[in-house]
Amino acid sequence: MKKLHKKIKLYLRQFRLFLGRLILDKKPSRKWEQKNLSNCKILFIRHDGKIGDFILSSFVYREIKKQYPNIHIGVVAASETEALFRSDPYIDSIYVVPKRALVPFWQVGRQVAKENYDVIFDLTEALRNRDIVLIRSANSAINIGYNQRHLKLFNFNVAVNNEHITLDYEKALIMLGLKNINRYFSFPNIPVRNELRDFCQKHLSNSYIAINFFGAAKHRQFSSKRQQEWLAKLKEAYPDKTILVLTYPKVTQELKSSLPKDQYLMYENTQTIFDTIELIRNAYKVITPDTSIVHIASAFNKPIIAFYMAANSSIPYNKWMPMNADNASIYYYQNNINEIQLETIKLN
Repeated sequence: MKKLHKKIKLYLRQFRLFLGRLILDKKPSRKWEQKNLSNCKILFIRHDGKIGDFILSSFVYREIKKQYPNIHIGVVAASETEALFRSDPYIDSIYVVPKRALVPFWQVGRQVAKENYDVIFDLTEALRNRDIVLIRSANSAINIGYNQRHLKLFNFNVAVNNEHITLDYEKALIMLGLKNINRYFSFPNIPVRNELRDFCQKHLSNSYIAINFFGAAKHRQFSSKRQQEWLAKLKEAYPDKTILVLTYPKVTQELKSSLPKDQYLMYENTQTIFDTIELIRNAYKVITPDTSIVHIASAFNKPIIAFYMAANSSIPYNKWMPMNADNASIYYYQNNINEIQLETIKLN
């Protein structure tokens, strides 16, 4: 019965997409009037709310401003990542989508249209009808997409591939005429609370291992038993290093009640991703099943032990791999991360 329900749901989704494209997909009505990029306005559609995506694409705004300081850069963001985008000094305007639904997307599109953006970037792999409504409503002259050659709405297209996502953004920038692009991302203006700074100076002045037990999906979360096994393994492998357990408000109490108190350190007042970034900054090594933390660690060029779901580990999906792949150990699982046996993991 569940399989039948999924099939029906998939069919209805595909039908809605087909119908939406039939009605909504039109060529841009505006013409590209700029002879160069120096004074144009560029909008990035980044409403996915994913922290890892923000980190990986953050180099784009810096590289545009480096070559064309007068370009105006806008971003359509979700509330989950609004603070991150506001911390970026290279972004001029932010438009927050209050809800992922067709009408709010249309409203934001109309708001953006008043600002007369010349170019829109949306490298989302799977566009929904609300995305098409937003882009059409924004009424730019140039729309750059990923694997959207079949849509009239996009007049520039990055071909489908299995390369790192930063290469897709690089290709899109080259289409506009940018050159010598540095794809490495950074955190130019991350706020650090005084309380956290004091904690780091007091407890993390010596070498430490940062470990995160939770990913966004359930299959990416280590069980309580595995968490305890990890702490024991790390204590044995690194007897002279502090083990810092990364947390966030939803799981802090769960971790405190299940983990042996004498085997780890935790900043219990972790509130935002800004706190996590600062806690990772000086770590000796980072262990995580969560890709946002993978990319934070990668930005600091930290040695990483990461975990990815893959039906065939010999042909992995490379879009979201760490940038410093030479400094990372990747372990794959098929259905649930707890399938992985800790004795198979090399820590050194």
